[in-house]
Amino acid sequence: MRLIGLDYGSARIGIALGDTVTKVASPWKIMINDSFEDTVQRLQELMKHEKAEALVVGVPRPLGDQSRVTDQAQEILTFAGKLREAGFVVHEWDETLTSKVAADQQKEMGARGKRDDLAAAAILQNYLDALPA
Repeated sequence: MRLIGLDYGSARIGIALGDTVTKVASPWKIMINDSFEDTVQRLQELMKHEKAEALVVGVPRPLGDQSRVTDQAQEILTFAGKLREAGFVVHEWDETLTSKVAADQQKEMGARGKRDDLAAAAILQNYLDALPA
């Protein structure tokens, strides 16, 4: 099954593509988050083009208290809920430390700039790694 990973931000959304058969996630692109309607349209087009069946949305959880919901997490949970209302299948996944993983990968590659797509790939890869064999 093809999946799309999302690292949601109010300005940008990192996007990754992955597959439950190969269990490999790859960064794809960074999408500007102009409006929810525009985001829905672009995600619908991407899902159709990639034959993806679901979205995996990263939700930050505080390391000290995984049950606490921060303002940022609430914004992302609201976004995920709206995606469900728009007809998407959405899986929420803990994105703890994925920004650090993305920063480390970017540093290793000698790259600069935004790394939202790398964070989305880390979120999706963590989700894929947790799936049963």
